[in-house]
Amino acid sequence: MPTTVFKNVLYRAALPFCAPGCGKKPLCGVSGHDLNYSRAYVHLIRKHHVLGSAAYLSSGNQSAVILTSSENPSHKPSSDTFFRVASITKSATAALVMHLSDRGILDINIPVSDYFTSDAEQKALIGITLRHLLSHTSGIIDPPDLESSVENGIPFTNLLQTSRRFDPGSAFHYSNLGFGLIGCILEQVLHMPVSTVFQEHLFSPLEMNATLEGCSIPREKIMPVTRVLPYRKGQDMIVTRLGSSILNHPDPLHHYGHTAGSMYTDILSLYKLFSMLSEDSCTYISSDSLNAMKSKHAVYGSISPTLSYGLGLLQIADPVISDSIVYGHQGFAYGCADGAFWDEKTKYLLIILNGGCSEARTGRLGIANRDFLHWAFRKELPSWSE
Repeated sequence: MPTTVFKNVLYRAALPFCAPGCGKKPLCGVSGHDLNYSRAYVHLIRKHHVLGSAAYLSSGNQSAVILTSSENPSHKPSSDTFFRVASITKSATAALVMHLSDRGILDINIPVSDYFTSDAEQKALIGITLRHLLSHTSGIIDPPDLESSVENGIPFTNLLQTSRRFDPGSAFHYSNLGFGLIGCILEQVLHMPVSTVFQEHLFSPLEMNATLEGCSIPREKIMPVTRVLPYRKGQDMIVTRLGSSILNHPDPLHHYGHTAGSMYTDILSLYKLFSMLSEDSCTYISSDSLNAMKSKHAVYGSISPTLSYGLGLLQIADPVISDSIVYGHQGFAYGCADGAFWDEKTKYLLIILNGGCSEARTGRLGIANRDFLHWAFRKELPSWSE
């Protein structure tokens, strides 16, 4: 994944020559409102080498679902195909936490060490609150071996011995480990596997077809993910090792991987989540909790001057995309470049999930997501009311 300006330049230069294409006719289905700028959309699908996708557009009571396919590799989703949505899971996690906070089960402002009993756990977490974890201001950085540590059952107390680099609340540093620790807290407080917490307290109330356990879904129902650059034929990711087993019991020391990016869901279910978050008030979380999620808690700084962060929500202030704030989240993992966003003023909403896409970025925002947002919020959706 290109993470520096220089690497992004090299990545974008190699993309047209080294990445697989989606084929001559990638658009394979549009339901709902007709598209007025479908050719521009197809151009972006080709430009960013999107290998099969499902997108949801909405404006007021009008909506459209757009499906695209690819030929080699062969990816062809339907509206009920499951996608692993990577870091978009963070928005779902934040909504769940705020729901439990409204019910008095969690308090986002007290030290999370208060929820644990052992000296090692309390010492590792001292001074950190759920608000810090939800806003990436906990002072925790990701160790280079985070994925293997999760898979090999290394307790989070071991990782935090070297991963706490800043005082809580003193700096913004995007942290999958920090967000993953929320799963440990959920298990510690509710005494059930984090997957069950999500099912009972988020997925069922919102009537979402979703899970944190990829192995519970028939493999043919999951969109494979293929990294477009470097492209290696036949090396698709369908279910990660983290999602390959059922969570039968809570294990707060070790289940710190799921809440950062392990949600599998379909395009219609993800719309239920983000349409709820885009409302000014809803029945799932209180107005105060929703406002807390959308409040600016941290900024990316010079690396991405258009980006800020709330509680589990990315905030984009980019005039190319919109004249108002755009909220949502993006997800990068194993080659996908997903996005789920809404415009605060117009309430336009765009969700796009894929099985492989260009991972090029401008700062920390995916260029594909920026281009699709410009198309949706500046061209397609405004045309629906003309």
